[in-house]
Parts: sequence; C-alpha cells; structure tokens
Amino acid sequence: MRLGILSDAHGNVEAFELALNILADAKADAIYFLGDSVGYIPETGVVSALRASGIPVVKGNHDDMLVRQAASAERDAIYRHRETFALLSDDERDFVRSWPSQLTVRDERGALLFVHGSPKDPLEGYVYPDSSLSDFAEVDADVVFMGHTHHPFVRRHAEKLFVNVGSCGLPRGSDLRGSVCIFDANERAAKIIRFDISGPCRRILSRYSLAPPVASLLERCANFEVSEGKS
Repeated sequence: MRLGILSDAHGNVEAFELALNILADAKADAIYFLGDSVGYIPETGVVSALRASGIPVVKGNHDDMLVRQAASAERDAIYRHRETFALLSDDERDFVRSWPSQLTVRDERGALLFVHGSPKDPLEGYVYPDSSLSDFAEVDADVVFMGHTHHPFVRRHAEKLFVNVGSCGLPRGSDLRGSVCIFDANERAAKIIRFDISGPCRRILSRYSLAPPVASLLERCANFEVSEGKS
C-alpha cells in the first residue's frame, strides 16, 4: 500500500493538480490532503477539486479562519479570505466546515495520524526540520504526517516516524519547489518528492495583485532554478 500526502496548496490550483499527477505517477493507492486549501491567493479551485475527488482532508488553519471569517481586516489584506469565501458556493462552504482537525487511520502495522499543524495542536502547531520532537513521543501513532510550516522533512524519534510533507503550492525556505510525500505503508518508509512550480507561480502573478510578501515569495518560486538548491 502506497499513500500520497500533500498539503498547503493555498489556492495554487495548477500546482495542486500537478502534485496529484506526480502522486499518481508514483503509484499512490490513496491520497490525503493536510489542509490550507485556501489563503493568500483568492482562488477556490482547490476546494472544488477536493470536493470532486473524494480525497480525505484535514482542516488547516487558513481553512478554519476562512469559514469562521476570523481574520482581522489587516490580516485579511494578506490572506484574502473574505474574497475567497464570497467565491465559494454554500455547498463548498459546508464542505470545508465538515473537515476534521485530525484523522487517524489504523492498519495491521499500527496507526497513521494526519494533522495540519502538530499532534498537540492540529490546526496551529509548527513543526520544523529542526524542531524538538520529544513532546510527541507518547502520541498514539507510529507515523505522524504534518504540514503548515511549508518546510518538508522525514525524521524518526522514539520509534516513530514524523513527516512534514511541506507545501505543494507555496513552498518556503531555500528550495522553492513544491513538495509531496509518498509513503510505503508496508515498509513504513516515506519519501519527499520535489517538483517545479515556477510556471504556475508565474501565471498566478499575472492574474492577481497580491500582498507584497506573498507576491515576493511567488516571484522567487517563479524564478527558482534547481541549481540554486537540491537536485
């Protein structure tokens, strides 16, 4: 059994669809999405695609803020939640509201935990490549999948596997390619796959006037070359 896991599309629907194709090419038997379908880019296509696909989803902090209309006016100038919310149908809004904050899947080898943030704070917890994992040693799962930070990693701690799958649509850090994870459930082994999203980012910049920090990140993603980072 091979699972594909992706997260943090943030409205970059073209990058999201590219990520799904990569996971299909990697022979994923099932796919999971770890939240933040929206935010920063006022597009609803990822929500529509998730609704049509039947992919299991856990709610991200931006998904939660969007349906609660919780961002301040100052923050919403960056997040673009109100604009995105207005573009969603009532059924799509209810669909996003229905997403759980965490999901546990059990198999013959143990339990897989899917969250957006962290095991202790599913919506808002940040777990980076250099974060301590000691607080999660007692979590009731032998594999934990996370997103939220946009920084992917695969690490083992206390006989558990911790995977941050990064962001398929708005990566951060030194490697500005999208990322997804392919997980072999039998071997309990995870691999991060990086892929070029420069084209989708260029096209978003041509369609929208975005907040300066978002536009700056997308410009760097659009101009990123593999020679600058990892092969």
